Amino acid sequence: MGKKFVYFRCHHCGYCCTDVVCCPTPYDVIQIVKATKLHPKKFITFFKEGEIAGIYKSDPTWLKIGKERYMMALKRTRKGCYFRDPVRKVCRIYEHRPLLCRLFPFKLHQKRSGEVSSFSLHKDVGCPKNRDGVVKVDELTKLWELERENQEDYKNLVAYFNSKKEERRPFDFVELFVVVVNNKKKK
Repeated sequence: MGKKFVYFRCHHCGYCCTDVVCCPTPYDVIQIVKATKLHPKKFITFFKEGEIAGIYKSDPTWLKIGKERYMMALKRTRKGCYFRDPVRKVCRIYEHRPLLCRLFPFKLHQKRSGEVSSFSLHKDVGCPKNRDGVVKVDELTKLWELERENQEDYKNLVAYFNSKKEERRPFDFVELFVVVVNNKKKK
């Protein structure tokens, strides 16, 4: 398993939408805005350090504002991700979901050179990992390479944001890469 294909099919159990916090890149946010026409304030939130688990303190995408650190994430309801349809229990933006969601529950294996060696299914996640489908490693590699490029851009935007010393709020970060135009006519 893993060099050419990974045996997996999503059965929409909801684990990734209910038990995993998605931290999108700016690229992901832009894609969601384009597809849904939603203002980012509808679906983006910022967690303070200590409010979110599984992210290293050394992660370069922590926003630093004063003495606080914030991580951008998709909003959540009591039933999981903001975009999870509570009745049908599926992702309402499945075709436009963040790359991180597209890569779940796959685990990347790299060669020493950094090249993709293979993919497998994460052993330590709650997804049932149904193996009745086939996912091509080439497709996962393309997604992973796009995610890597987007993470690099994300880190650069965060470094720029963190270098500014003026007073700001976490959502000021989103305004670096999303321009919301209000086209409503005034009466």
